[in-house]
Amino acid sequence: MNPFTTKYNSKYFFNRQNELQALRANLENGLNTLLHSPRRLGKTALIYHLFHNFEKSKEFETIYVDLFASSGMADLIRVLSEKILEKYHRRNFLQGISKILKGINASVTITPDGIPQLDLHISETQHESTLNKLLNYLESRKKTVVIAFDEFQEVLKYKEKAEAILRTHIQPLSNVFFIFSGSSSHLLQEMFFNAKHPFYQSAEVVVLDKINRKEYFNFIQNTFIQHSKSIEPEAINFILNFTECYTYYTQVICNQAYYNTDSVFSLSDAQQLAQNYLENKKQDYLSLLNLLPENQKKIAIAVAKEDIVSQPTSIDFIMKYRLPSVSSVLQAIKTITDKEILYKNSEGYTVYDVFFKRFLQKYF
Repeated sequence: MNPFTTKYNSKYFFNRQNELQALRANLENGLNTLLHSPRRLGKTALIYHLFHNFEKSKEFETIYVDLFASSGMADLIRVLSEKILEKYHRRNFLQGISKILKGINASVTITPDGIPQLDLHISETQHESTLNKLLNYLESRKKTVVIAFDEFQEVLKYKEKAEAILRTHIQPLSNVFFIFSGSSSHLLQEMFFNAKHPFYQSAEVVVLDKINRKEYFNFIQNTFIQHSKSIEPEAINFILNFTECYTYYTQVICNQAYYNTDSVFSLSDAQQLAQNYLENKKQDYLSLLNLLPENQKKIAIAVAKEDIVSQPTSIDFIMKYRLPSVSSVLQAIKTITDKEILYKNSEGYTVYDVFFKRFLQKYF
């Protein structure tokens, strides 16, 4: 098996000991946690590894819920119900439904690949009572339960007053604790740091940053050696520069580097691999770029060319790239930041997707 994978594998998980310890300490002290970072830094893998360790030690029972595709409370309740039934009533979904969701109109269908899928037929007026049944069931477990809500910022987009509903039912729990994970910083800040929102100051914060470059370098080098292959130090440095040490992008390139070498992977091999990757993604990225109006397109390209822009309304930046007026630039930046084409960090604005940034730098 290729050791450089973009999916979680406990065998090849490394680093992140400080974050794991912080998450564990919060849970052991009865505290909920907000875990956030930009996309592609490995939040989900971190949660999986924490839960893997908990399941091995039998210290906590764990439930992972991905809210990325959810659009309302009904979706959240359905997915949470499925996860609870899968964990505690895998052998008999119907029995689990009658025990946990008594009085709720529910049915089970089997997907073509043999996976049971839950259909809940609940009205908006039943959302709170159904959520209450689920959480009360978990609260009654002998062991403490940890629920990870991934992409939790989606809750802010629900039409219902989902934040208030969830906070009301989560707050009294003493045997169920939560990890709220997400990647949309401005939405999460609004949810957890704005006093007008129900989750204000309700969780300890763990911020996930990039893996230390030296440690990532050593991991790549040692992994090649352990599998009777070799990679030149210059090639590793090129890869880490190309991917900016983002976990996902680094794993993608290293996956192909490992696959494409039988002995020594050189700097020229790394350069060619990166070029080929961008060429293969060219049509996808052109399609993405062409979805943007002209002003937004020009600003995305300009930010990519600069790598990072701290003052996007400066005369120098606007003149250099022949951008429209300051007000037009501000509006376009806000729009493409909301679209997650751009991302704002402490240094300024940058293109969110590192490979898309490299594509814009290469072809424009």
